[in-house]
Amino acid sequence: MVDPIHLTMQMWTPRIEIICVGSELLLGSTMNTNATWLSQEVHKLGCVAARHTVVGDDADCIAEAVREALERRTDLLIVTGGLGPTYDDKTLEGVAKALRRRLEVNEQALKQVEAKYREHAGRGAIPKFELTPARVKMATLPSESIPIRNPVGTAPAVLINYKTSKIFCLPGVPAEMKAIFAESVAPVIKQMVGDLFVAEGCLEVKGLPESSLAPILDKVVQKWRGVYVKSHPRGFEGSEPKLEIYISVTKPSQSEAEALREEVINQLTAEICEAKGEVKRKQP
Repeated sequence: MVDPIHLTMQMWTPRIEIICVGSELLLGSTMNTNATWLSQEVHKLGCVAARHTVVGDDADCIAEAVREALERRTDLLIVTGGLGPTYDDKTLEGVAKALRRRLEVNEQALKQVEAKYREHAGRGAIPKFELTPARVKMATLPSESIPIRNPVGTAPAVLINYKTSKIFCLPGVPAEMKAIFAESVAPVIKQMVGDLFVAEGCLEVKGLPESSLAPILDKVVQKWRGVYVKSHPRGFEGSEPKLEIYISVTKPSQSEAEALREEVINQLTAEICEAKGEVKRKQP
């Protein structure tokens, strides 16, 4: 099995970790689709998320997860969930505790929250405008935080620069998280990595067990820099084993990535056929 983190270390990319906050995720009542989506978007930018962590709505647990990520010298930490107005929205409290910073009302964040609620009142979504304690809570951030505009929802996202790390705290509502990532997080990652492009491919293999396929995959990864291959057993068709091979190539230009992907697919196809396996190309 090839480690995708080993792949990314072959060319420098920032270490990126994702922490998802929400007791509903641990209870199993909500699927953690945010982590999947974020990892996909990070991968499109030429990086691989080094770790996913899930914690409940507990400030001490959040603080512990953040501290551990920073101790691993994470360059960019994305924390999603728990920025709202309710009692169980503990993310910023936990982050503040991890960084040993005080929580304080951030005037810029308060203006963003105020503008949103004035807008809601203006179109009749709420009876009247007022900055209740619950609404002010969404503008109460760890000291030295930079509030980030939420183009979809009410709670601002947050950027914290801590030593050599950047910490982004995003809402857990998927539409809000996705919009803020695209507008404010992806450009930062792009600036960190420069121009990296990803080309993907997929092969379906029949009649060859994964143990026979392993040396072929090892040879490909050792031969080419910036290539990740991963086999996925898909059971049996009749008495024959069936697998899929996922291929991901990262290069400084799209044309280079696509050209190398084709080389890799051609080599894999030739060697699998030589090993008496059947192979056909699929959509990744």
